[in-house]
Amino acid sequence: MQKNCLGHPVEFVRDVFGESDVLAKTLKSLTGETQPRILIVADLNVVQRTAGLGAKIGKYVQTHGIQLAGSPVVISAGERIKSDNLVSAMQVVSALLEAKLSRNDFVLAIGGGTLLDVAGYAAAQVRGGVRIVRVPTTPAAMMDACYAEYAALDSTNVKDALRVPSSPAAVLIDVTFAESVLDGVWSGAIGEAVRLGMASDAALLKKTAKLASAYAERKLDALSELAEAICAVRTKKGGTSFALWAAGRLESLSGYKLPHGYAVCISLYVDLAYSVEQGLLKKKDMDTAVSILQTCKALDGLVHSQHLMNQTDALLCGLDAWRLSVGSAEVPLVAGIGKPTVVAAADRECYAKVLKQIISTPVVA
Repeated sequence: MQKNCLGHPVEFVRDVFGESDVLAKTLKSLTGETQPRILIVADLNVVQRTAGLGAKIGKYVQTHGIQLAGSPVVISAGERIKSDNLVSAMQVVSALLEAKLSRNDFVLAIGGGTLLDVAGYAAAQVRGGVRIVRVPTTPAAMMDACYAEYAALDSTNVKDALRVPSSPAAVLIDVTFAESVLDGVWSGAIGEAVRLGMASDAALLKKTAKLASAYAERKLDALSELAEAICAVRTKKGGTSFALWAAGRLESLSGYKLPHGYAVCISLYVDLAYSVEQGLLKKKDMDTAVSILQTCKALDGLVHSQHLMNQTDALLCGLDAWRLSVGSAEVPLVAGIGKPTVVAAADRECYAKVLKQIISTPVVA
């Protein structure tokens, strides 16, 4: 068992609903009860693509004395469930109320980042907050979203506009769930490792570079090693908000059609190039990060985002949204690998120049 920076248990386990008793022990240790009570909220994609998942869960809870408070809530995930005027979130709220879930019970959220957000948002509202255990099923969720201290929904034009505090009671990471994700979802997730490595830990970036080829081949061991390394870094240093402002804006400008992982990788590329242009970062350090993204085809989203990148003024409005979100005009950047820095305010003309350079210079893997 590891602890993240907030003190929540983080477990790494293969086949969490198989022979392992890790989930059952975690729930029982959190409650002190021999028969903890849960309501499952799951991503439809996970349910459909994981053979026999329902039967495995049924056998698991029966074997380990876990009580199901009601029928599982299965939601068709994707960013649309965060921007559907609370329809999906209220579906979960209704299920929690119908199941008479108390603050001694748990929501067991099984899915990618959007599912974790919707389930967390709903759980945070019911009876002042029902505890949530996160089982992330996408690489990006395993590297980043599962550690979030809040749950958020989107408005029509603003990514994560509605936020509530929502830290997990526990996180269980089972990389086998990632076997069924689409290639783009897998590829784009490497940006989370690069982002944290560049902003916080040079050793993590070095490990990410070493594992990049194996990760590109969708090797589960590479994902597992990265996820555990990220957990260790977050335990010591926490997370990072580096290279996020443009990601949210790109997603909203695309009508939430641009996958989150691709948006993060583009945002990372933009802020690295900006750091170089501002004289904060050596180009060779940026090239190290970009090389990892290229190896994993994580910048493939650029091909489909030219029209978004060309909307310079609209995209730079993301800086205003960032200022409103964090309460400051300061922008987190990097002054070297693993060396975070902050600038008092963004130079919009410089960002515009960087955007034009990225658009005019094709990224070749």
